[in-house]
Amino acid sequence: MKATHILLFITACCIEVPAFSAEKLSVGELLDKYAENQDKMKSLIARTESVWIPSTENVSGQQLQQNRSKSIVEFRYEDTGKDFKAYFCRIPLKSESDGTWVEEDVSKSKKILLRDEHYYQYYKGPRLAVSKLYITADSKFAGKELSQIAYDGVGPFRGVLCGDKERIDSILKQSDSLSVRPNLDQIGSVNCYVVDAVSRHGTYTVWFDPEHGYGIAKAIVRKEPEDLRWGRPKRSRSNSTEVMQNVRFECVNGIWFPMEFERSSKTEYEDRTLSGRATYKVTYLDVNPDHNNLGSFSLDGLNIQEGTRIRIADAPEKPPRIEHTWQEGKKFVVDEWDGRIQYVPKDWSIRVGVGRELPAFEGIDLDITAENTRDKALLLCFFNMNQRPSRNCLLQLSTRAKELMAKDVVVVAVQASKVDDSVLKDWVGKNNIPFAVGMVQGDEKKTRFTWGVRSLPWLILTDIGNVVRAEGFSLAELDEKLNGNSNR
Repeated sequence: MKATHILLFITACCIEVPAFSAEKLSVGELLDKYAENQDKMKSLIARTESVWIPSTENVSGQQLQQNRSKSIVEFRYEDTGKDFKAYFCRIPLKSESDGTWVEEDVSKSKKILLRDEHYYQYYKGPRLAVSKLYITADSKFAGKELSQIAYDGVGPFRGVLCGDKERIDSILKQSDSLSVRPNLDQIGSVNCYVVDAVSRHGTYTVWFDPEHGYGIAKAIVRKEPEDLRWGRPKRSRSNSTEVMQNVRFECVNGIWFPMEFERSSKTEYEDRTLSGRATYKVTYLDVNPDHNNLGSFSLDGLNIQEGTRIRIADAPEKPPRIEHTWQEGKKFVVDEWDGRIQYVPKDWSIRVGVGRELPAFEGIDLDITAENTRDKALLLCFFNMNQRPSRNCLLQLSTRAKELMAKDVVVVAVQASKVDDSVLKDWVGKNNIPFAVGMVQGDEKKTRFTWGVRSLPWLILTDIGNVVRAEGFSLAELDEKLNGNSNR
């Protein structure tokens, strides 16, 4: 065989068995490649602009101009794995007849802050009376899903498609049917992998771009009435189609980001069809910024107006309570004991808790010395002599004082609110209370907060090293706490 014929034969063999077939990725490998780039997005500050243009069907040119809307969004995000923070501010604009953009009603603007597993939402109304700050620890609001944050300017960075709550790779992995097409499909200048999926979230076709971090170059999502919308079942009589396309990627610090794209939306009801399209553009992007120096997640960054009403929801089953107004020099503290959110002066702190050393009795008049408690455990009772449960607690403790002393446990009590000294002494003497009884002399609320007193009576037990071993227990549990106090 001639050399030229041999060369042609080899070439033909190469054509029949292309190199790509050995490199083609499975659907699982594709999603892992996508996740690899997406997981790098741990910390950023981004500003985006989006313009929504409704369908031209049955709408005049002037109506179309007036129905257009625009949003400017600033999004800050940090996820260290152990700690998660996010900030979201959306400013809605409307189009005037001359085509200029003006800010809508200020009450439609809101700022959201998530940090320390708490959710803060601030509305600055046109007047102070309608401005409010809402705070909750409810995980439905404060979770990483950012369920209360609008899609605009946030979803694309998080890999979440419009109409969903979870990242696209997570949704696809949950699918009943999931496959990658055998052939690549060209989007722009890039041959992309195409994945088809059917799940309880809807029917998905997603194009993954191998030249841009396997980012989403195009996506089509169809949802029928029974499909989940925003991650939850919704009674809907509509069929919807969302299309993401014309994506422009940019690599920043080794991470591929969608910097521009278009989204079209069509929702079909029995009697009407709503449709439109939106354009998105990133106008500012800072990857891995110094959030601490910038104060990205500070409450001060919300620029809350002095006197704004504060509504706090401590738990999902509890209604919000309005009991504060915003003041400079105050802060929110989450009580680890019961999760209750408290609004207190910035110099206040809870200093007593299990595992902590008992602080000095500052602001408390109590006749006890270090010598009295040397090499002994301490049982401290905060009480109010004007309340029956408190009186009963001290009377029961008095009957066990000798027994406890024999076990090297010193009992002391503190009247948690100011009363006349002579009245307190008379009551102590009349009831033969055998241990030291003192009284708060300073700020009563601050003292109770510092000592972590949530209710009265309140018992605190330390070991011989003056370290708190138990708090907030009842007298019925005292023996159990003493037996568990190994360093007594």
